[in-house]
Amino acid sequence: MRLPIRMVFAGLGLFTAVALLAQQPAPTPPVKGGKTLVDREAPTVARAAEPAPAPVTTESAPQPMGYESDVYCFGYLGDLAETFPARVNGAENLAEQTDFVTNDLLYVDGGADRGLKAGDEFWIVTPENEVIHPTTWKSLGRFYRYRGRAVVHNVEAHSAVVRVTHACTDILMGSYLKHFEPIPIPLARKSPPAVAGDPPSGKVTGHIVYTRDGVVALGSDNDVLVDIGVANGVQPGDFVTIFRLAQGRSYGIRPVGAYWVNLPPAAGFEVPRTYLGEGAILMVGDRWSVVRLTDSFRLVEVGDDIELK
Repeated sequence: MRLPIRMVFAGLGLFTAVALLAQQPAPTPPVKGGKTLVDREAPTVARAAEPAPAPVTTESAPQPMGYESDVYCFGYLGDLAETFPARVNGAENLAEQTDFVTNDLLYVDGGADRGLKAGDEFWIVTPENEVIHPTTWKSLGRFYRYRGRAVVHNVEAHSAVVRVTHACTDILMGSYLKHFEPIPIPLARKSPPAVAGDPPSGKVTGHIVYTRDGVVALGSDNDVLVDIGVANGVQPGDFVTIFRLAQGRSYGIRPVGAYWVNLPPAAGFEVPRTYLGEGAILMVGDRWSVVRLTDSFRLVEVGDDIELK
């Protein structure tokens, strides 16, 4: 059975209309407040990869510039006749020992009459030699050596018993007690040390005036005293450059106590700097500081020059 021609053409027209309608773009959604009511997905934009941040390492963090033994077992510059609250004049094991160490009980000649209380902590110190400046020959005071620490065990009216909590070295009869104050080890970031050809920093200068245990030839990790301190604007954590105005030894050396010290060149005679190393300031007094040598290119001696870095 054949369909009428009119129906065939009607079907073809309907098919064509549907096909054309499918090819038309989708109508734009109505706009409200300047934005479409239907969110469209933003096109993806390729971006260059950002560089990864530099890793944080222990080398980039501040580092301790020394150890407890550098400050707690060295010493300080004080008056020639410094006074102390008490003196060691006996010990529990006096019949068997002449030197005393950690956990020994010592007897001192002061008690409640001098303000001592059970639990008080003290340095144990001994007066050592007078320190003479290596270039000016002036007295800088007396060096007092830390021999250890002790805590008061019990107190009587005019005497007390102290227990040695830490001994740096042998503790002698006649040692003194000095009120203990904690000394923090400074943290700092090191920068490259000065080398030949570097100009002076223009900051305060001074000299090495004393060494630990009388060591004459010094290198890295040795502790020294220098003649600059709080009055010169230095503080723990600062660094000093160590140098020498050296032209061979044509200008001679001279003895200062147990040390042989370089004589400075004559006035007006210019000598390039010989850089010897650098050190970190660990503890400061009014006009002195404890310095630990952190780097050394050559042997360092008492009398060598220093400059705040």
